[in-house]
Amino acid sequence: MLDHPQLLRRAHGCMLMAARADLVAAPLHGATVPDPAQVEAVLRAARAGHARQSPPSAAATQLLILAEHLGRHAGRVHDDVLALELAREWPDRPELADTGTARVLSAVRRGVRWSQVAPTVHDGQGSYGSVAAVRAGAIGLLPDAGVGAVAALARRTAGITHSHPLARDAAAATATAVALAARGQPLAPADKYAFLDLVTAQLRTSEFRAAMGEVQTLVRHRSAPADAAATVGAGGTALRCVPAALTAFLRHPDDPVAAIRYAMMMGGQARTVATIVGAVCGARHPEHSLAVAARPDVTRRLRIQAAAAALARLATGRRTAGLRRGRTDGPVPQLSPSSGRPAGG
Repeated sequence: MLDHPQLLRRAHGCMLMAARADLVAAPLHGATVPDPAQVEAVLRAARAGHARQSPPSAAATQLLILAEHLGRHAGRVHDDVLALELAREWPDRPELADTGTARVLSAVRRGVRWSQVAPTVHDGQGSYGSVAAVRAGAIGLLPDAGVGAVAALARRTAGITHSHPLARDAAAATATAVALAARGQPLAPADKYAFLDLVTAQLRTSEFRAAMGEVQTLVRHRSAPADAAATVGAGGTALRCVPAALTAFLRHPDDPVAAIRYAMMMGGQARTVATIVGAVCGARHPEHSLAVAARPDVTRRLRIQAAAAALARLATGRRTAGLRRGRTDGPVPQLSPSSGRPAGG
């Protein structure tokens, strides 16, 4: 079990690297698969301080909002309160106006309860975009919670804006990946597949489980970003973004800059994918959180510091009683570096 200083470092590293990855990938967001020279030019401009600073993405902002909410409420989630907090900071940008998230949060601003709107999006299917998956990374930072409880809370909070089963699975996958990374799971080559097994065990849909099988194949074959983009894609849906992010992370689990570069080279929703990669890498390697050149503004950095401190303090109080559903398991299984399987399993 991690102590308070370790939790503080990992929570801070997770959110800071996610924020940095979000900013550095912004110039390539929505592009087709870029050539390496484009990516290097973007990274070089960021390192030199010549890149035009974009505002934070809505998804990266929601990760921070959820982390702050968890810290304020002792690890609990108050769904209606969180919906209002998300709505308050939802950006009024033209490119976001027609999204399912915008529809839900705009209604919340008008005083409509989120539960009346979220299930009606996309002709009653619910939203299956990736915003809820990005913000779910904050849940993986809760101390002392088993992966089943982490996944259950991620799935529940996703439903505030994204009620589609694939979007809920994506949130569970991201939160589980951050939890495993934050708790110091050793990732020797064989352990990459045990890591994927633990993530896949929290999924409910056959589509998402099949996507995790594709991730495993890409990682085993050391596939290039273009091959990953062609296989799992890097589109705007949760079923595309999260597998793409896990591929990038597991191709370079101990080199955050290389993992984020890999995400950028897949094109498509590069910003979303890079943010998830940054969250997982930052939780695993907080000491590398400054290696990504882009720099959030002072206000955001202070918010990240405060949110990380509040989450770390949860470890010194009572155990995460806020996981009101799905708490049937104990601590996260530890991976054996020699076998790549859960120790004692």
